[in-house]
Amino acid sequence: RAFLAEVHKRMGDLLGELTLNSARSSWPLSFQHTAKIVDHRLALVGDSAHGMHPIAGQGLNLGLRDVGALVEVLDEALRLGLDLGDAQVLKKYEEWRALDSLMVMGATDSLTRIFGIRGKTASALRRFGMDGIQRTSWLKGFFMNEARGVSGQLPELLKA
Repeated sequence: RAFLAEVHKRMGDLLGELTLNSARSSWPLSFQHTAKIVDHRLALVGDSAHGMHPIAGQGLNLGLRDVGALVEVLDEALRLGLDLGDAQVLKKYEEWRALDSLMVMGATDSLTRIFGIRGKTASALRRFGMDGIQRTSWLKGFFMNEARGVSGQLPELLKA
């Protein structure tokens, strides 16, 4: 009852009347990445291919780039008259997405760990690092592009 009261306090009647139909559970956020995102006539995209901390919406950015890349690869295969489920077609998608997803996941996991360190020294070092990024225009631009999801080889669907 306390949990439902807290949800109601924060959400009001926006969701209507809520009831619990099972015991509450939680799952810790963790780095989950598979090196193989394609198999026989199967391609994983978004959270099915990589699970990560929801820092700054980077999981959404990765998922959108996954979808855009898969659409582009499948469109090219269709224009060439290839079977869309062909292993070589799907391998092209997997190779396109491999480095980007691993780099973004590694960066977000590192940031989560760095910002999880408690203490005045760690806090001072984080402020120093953030100040350095803020004062260096090319570095600031790099991180802003990464955060917006517009760096690297973007699929045509995601180009402005």
